[in-house]
Amino acid sequence: MTRDADTDTPRAALRVRRGGIVALSGVMVAFHLYTGAFGAFPDLIQRAAHVGGTLMLAFLLFGADRDSARERPLGVLDGLLILGAALGTAHVILSYDRVMGFTFRMTEADFILAIVTTALVLEGCRRVIGLTIPLLGLAGLAYALLGPHLPQAVAHRGLDPRLAAEVLYLSNRGLYGMVTGISANVIALFVIYGVFLLRTGGGQTFMDIAMRIGGRSTGGGAKVATISSAMFGSVSGSAAANVATTGAFTIPLMTRLGYRPAFAAAVEAVASTGGQIMPPIMGAGAFIMAELLGVPYLTIMAAGLIPAILYFAGCLAGIHFESRRLGYRPVNPAEMPRLSDTLTLRGAGPVLASLVALIGLMVQGYSPALAAFWAVVLLVGFYLLAATSVADLRDKLSGLGRTVVEAGVGLVAIAVLIAGAQILLAMISTTGLGVSFTSAIITLGEANLMVSLLLAMLVAMLLGTGLPTAAAYLLAAAVVAPALVRLGVEPLNAHFFIFYFSIIAGLTPPLCATVFIAATMARTDWLPTSLLAVRLALVAFLIPFIFVFHPEILMSGHPAAIGFYAGTGLLGVVVIGAAMAGFLFHPLTWPERLLLIAAALLLIAPGLAAAATGAALLVLTSIRHWRRRPGEEAENHQGNTHVES
Repeated sequence: MTRDADTDTPRAALRVRRGGIVALSGVMVAFHLYTGAFGAFPDLIQRAAHVGGTLMLAFLLFGADRDSARERPLGVLDGLLILGAALGTAHVILSYDRVMGFTFRMTEADFILAIVTTALVLEGCRRVIGLTIPLLGLAGLAYALLGPHLPQAVAHRGLDPRLAAEVLYLSNRGLYGMVTGISANVIALFVIYGVFLLRTGGGQTFMDIAMRIGGRSTGGGAKVATISSAMFGSVSGSAAANVATTGAFTIPLMTRLGYRPAFAAAVEAVASTGGQIMPPIMGAGAFIMAELLGVPYLTIMAAGLIPAILYFAGCLAGIHFESRRLGYRPVNPAEMPRLSDTLTLRGAGPVLASLVALIGLMVQGYSPALAAFWAVVLLVGFYLLAATSVADLRDKLSGLGRTVVEAGVGLVAIAVLIAGAQILLAMISTTGLGVSFTSAIITLGEANLMVSLLLAMLVAMLLGTGLPTAAAYLLAAAVVAPALVRLGVEPLNAHFFIFYFSIIAGLTPPLCATVFIAATMARTDWLPTSLLAVRLALVAFLIPFIFVFHPEILMSGHPAAIGFYAGTGLLGVVVIGAAMAGFLFHPLTWPERLLLIAAALLLIAPGLAAAATGAALLVLTSIRHWRRRPGEEAENHQGNTHVES
């Protein structure tokens, strides 16, 4: 009898955990869809429910060792953490009227629950994404509370612990600050939409379209990876999720076609990273940017279009010329999907209809949240109507149930991450540290704007190597963007500059998470993969500087100027792709490569004279290269051949 009871106890605890994940995921998805359609609750209530629900879900999903805990019985510790998160959330919601009153005074219960909830958010961040955000949050708290005891250069008056607790827990400046509001009101809807889109046929549709577009050309496997990852990443908003999903198909496809594993992994990492800058969705960072700048998201989406084209054109050019140099084959025609099977009403119809509806509603002036809500409704409706039988309908409904759970789980990382980042942001704004940092950058930039741009790049990339894009951009924007604006850079250009470097930091060693995942899937070393990825994505390191010196690239200015600089930029990134690969019509010599790089830099440099000089240099170098027979200067070519990683 005792033995049976002992056996039943862990089983019951496991059922509690699984049931909790399903139920809480469903509640969170329903909550966000409801508020997206019918309007959000008051800020503090909406944001507290968003953070509290996802925090409880995080403790259900991840154990203390950061591994997945889905198949483990619910332990006492996790149960206490979930209970603490529930109490902290309920207290904020029930105290709303009191907190908003003119006579509000913080009670001991408020103070204790503020400490508990802040600690739970830091622990939730640790379990979901690691130590970086918790350590930054603790550093911000220490700086705020220990101000008078710090070295003179960074000392300040210090923050009273009760005031710090009130700011963090019972205001819209701390855990439930503005960026948490963006997560609760907008980003959550797009996370839900992205999961529904990909699980109702979008993933296969994107892959089939990519196969049709790029599969038959030179380096077809790599181009399929690039195009599919651009489409998938625009919806998923996560480079890591993109690699894990599309890479499961594209990396084996490339290796099967004879591509070296490091090349296959680098292509997938570069393409997946670029998905975050591809409209229409562009990932969480773009929604945060729209809110920080106080502009419609449609403005961000339009501004990001030409840079995204330049990024992927540069990547595709690098892949094309590298593939020609190495002789990589296109995809076998037998593996190509038929167009009649790809663009069907039952297959691609729901996916494409929902995307058209999403963009159309935002263009018509509807809020992004409402547009995402109706896109989900339209997608699910068409998906169910496409059922061919009662059994098929049951299967689709069952699949939608699993999709709801996956969507709820997808909310966890972004919501808990942003709540954790808000701790540091609140301490930066409350203590004035951001103002001090801005002043230091301005002092450097008064003599040379390029110095400030390089410093901004360094800050964004340092944060981006250890943090997801949204958090890296958010923290860098808080301390760097105001300085660039005061130095004369347009706000939109300054934020896009920081946004891009926060993204491409995921490709650079030593903490290149996107590369780690791709290299693991390809069973190759991460360091040569990272170096090759940086080479393939070299144009991405130049594009942000174009934002500053050519604002036309962000759709700012006269249409003729926008078209001209978009054209010269496009030509420049293609030329860089050829120069870095060492191949144009045939293998390039080192002098030819250097001349092409100079031509490309002139094409994207400020001013008509530079563009004209670059174009002339490109034409002369190309003619000389074309006339030179491939066998000439063989010695030079041997020195030119680089080690492929």
